[in-house]
Amino acid sequence: MTPEYSKLVETFLKNILCAESSLQLFFKQVGISSNFESQNREELLYMPIKTCLPLEEHARTVLTPYAFSALQNEIVLSMQYAITEMANGSYLVRHYKKMEGECLVIWIPEDELVHCSCKEFEHSGILCRHSLRMLEVKNYFQIPEKYFPTRWRLESSLIPLDDQTIQNSNNDCSQAFHAITATLFSESFISKERFNFVHRELTQLLEHVQNMPVSDEVALRIAPDKINRS
Repeated sequence: MTPEYSKLVETFLKNILCAESSLQLFFKQVGISSNFESQNREELLYMPIKTCLPLEEHARTVLTPYAFSALQNEIVLSMQYAITEMANGSYLVRHYKKMEGECLVIWIPEDELVHCSCKEFEHSGILCRHSLRMLEVKNYFQIPEKYFPTRWRLESSLIPLDDQTIQNSNNDCSQAFHAITATLFSESFISKERFNFVHRELTQLLEHVQNMPVSDEVALRIAPDKINRS
């Protein structure tokens, strides 16, 4: 692995693990989860719709109140953005009035993948207004399940703590690698030089990993703990 690639991975990890917004979301969600059983369930689940978009109605049935409120705000703001398709198949998303702050969105329909250069989903687990605008333009009535992280799902707040800890532990590795690869994917499409570099390095890395001996399963079980502490 080259020094340049190691530096690139380190930058990605800093962006993901040191994002202030994700910590704020995390602690607020912990507060909601800890008080859930002591609150009236009907009152907690009463979350009014603001746009009447099918995407919003679907999200309300899946997300916790706090997560839904955050996503709902992004849905409302998404309606102020216009999308322009670029020559390379990506999309430029910009505010109808503000010229600064435009974002590049990559859409892969066959896999229902949407990646935005703002990296909000990678940081907080909440889809950004730019990605939501893409789904709206593509006539999506439901947000793909992959964009509802376990920690923000309403059903996860109803699971007993021990079971939830086990469930989250099983998903930690998957979520960590998803965040890194999604960011790497977005960055690599900025230029042909970046794409060629990433493709070459990842091909070599994959070959190296495939040739590694299979280690004890215990190592896999403690991997999520190491990720959280790094």
